[in-house]
Amino acid sequence: MTANALPPARRHQHWTLSKSARHSQNGIVVAASAPAAEIGARILAEGGNAIDAAVGVGCALHVTEPWSSGLGGGGFMLVYLAASRTVHAINFSMKAAMDVRAEDYPLVPGGRRTGPFQWPQVVDDRHSFGWGSILIPGAVDGFGLALERFGTWRWDQVLDPVIGLAEAGVPVSWYTTLAIASEARGLAAFPGTRDVFLRAGAYPPTVEGDDGADVLRYPELTRFLKRLAKEGPRDFYEGSIARDIVADMAAGGRNWTLDDLKAYRARVREPISQDYRGHTLIAAPDLNGGPTVLRFFEHYEAAHRPTPGRPGPADYAALAGHLRARWEERYSTMGDTGAADRCTTHFNVVDRHGNMVSLTNTLGARFGSKVTLGRLGLLMNDGMFWFDPEPGKPNSIGPGKWPLTNACPLMVARGGQVWYASGASGGRRVPPMMIQLASFLIDHGLSLEEAFHVPRIDPVRLEAVSCDHRMTPEQVAAVAAVAPVRVTENATYPMVFAVPCAVVRDPASGANSGMASIDVPYSVALAEEDVAG
Repeated sequence: MTANALPPARRHQHWTLSKSARHSQNGIVVAASAPAAEIGARILAEGGNAIDAAVGVGCALHVTEPWSSGLGGGGFMLVYLAASRTVHAINFSMKAAMDVRAEDYPLVPGGRRTGPFQWPQVVDDRHSFGWGSILIPGAVDGFGLALERFGTWRWDQVLDPVIGLAEAGVPVSWYTTLAIASEARGLAAFPGTRDVFLRAGAYPPTVEGDDGADVLRYPELTRFLKRLAKEGPRDFYEGSIARDIVADMAAGGRNWTLDDLKAYRARVREPISQDYRGHTLIAAPDLNGGPTVLRFFEHYEAAHRPTPGRPGPADYAALAGHLRARWEERYSTMGDTGAADRCTTHFNVVDRHGNMVSLTNTLGARFGSKVTLGRLGLLMNDGMFWFDPEPGKPNSIGPGKWPLTNACPLMVARGGQVWYASGASGGRRVPPMMIQLASFLIDHGLSLEEAFHVPRIDPVRLEAVSCDHRMTPEQVAAVAAVAPVRVTENATYPMVFAVPCAVVRDPASGANSGMASIDVPYSVALAEEDVAG
């Protein structure tokens, strides 16, 4: 063992994980929920484009994957229009309301640094749990704007199958039980959340077989979705739904106003890009992972010449060194200082015409704030925990501020045409995953399926680089020569590495491919023909 190597993690899993890419001449949806992906694939099969399908998937995930994303959250997306060969970025990130005061989030004296960001402890975890952790959601406006600008279906058309999904309820699976059990104590603290997700007020629903005997039911949410379909997305910010949100937030001790909500607008932005070895990498601007990813490739092209084929020891060492440098820079310099214009899910869609969407949406942590608004049945985010609770930092808590997030939708173009779209869930681990997948494809010439099976590293905890246990001893030793390492094994829970998904299009043949994460059993890639009949 080298001097920088920590003791290897004990290996508990003894199987070899693998998935196949889905190939089709038709459209493909890749998402972390099969029922949500099916809605997107059906929209494509019925003539909708990639944007229509993406909005359908995003809304459906609120019903099927509430621990990761929802209409009470926000994020970023990239939209590629094949006819004009243009990419558009949509920023629908969450934003602090004007009632936010830094002094309402006091630090625990002498408290240790905790959580995914290693922030100092906040009294009662009020930045990451409960009413004080909620930011103004952007998902509804972001989805509505995408559909209005780039879609072909009406808002109510897209929501119709989502409403049907909510009315029927979602059968409990083993992962539903796992997700709810991991947060049961927090879910029990809020009646509207407890009544949907816990049994007898305390226990997660369980499943003994595949008969779907237990079902998550959403009566209030179903009524909310019907209102939203009828009134349109801006009603969430300016109409009767907005008034209900303000009233519910007041009942929870917050002082949101109708002006707070009315002022929120998702924005279509010019994407940022970086040329790299004959390709153009395209990301969303503003406070997300995209600028850091492009900064990495700006430095990496001149600094390292990759090995052809699968990455070798020198490649992993170069990745580790440059990733750590960029992450030190990221968290010391980025935040909402006024200069910017201002558990997560990611999915990708490509349609038969080559239009693509790469979309990341999140509630923040698992089940967000754990708060469900009583009048709407709407589970809300805990985006406040993205802010650094220490004052005087670029990313410190403040009224009306946008937090620094890790969302990182990414596209790659060659010869003016986008051929690759990807993204991931996993908090701080997302940007390093996007960097490695893009490098595996561009630098090493791997196929999409091959790239997803290559072992990864993760540098976000600067005390040690996490190395996938599937790496060879020589690869681990090379990383250990430039940084402390910890050999670790990914698992279904807790996840050690980000959870990616991607689509690829061959411009010559028009063939599409989709790839879901191999480490997550429930993530899927579905083509239009998979939902026929």
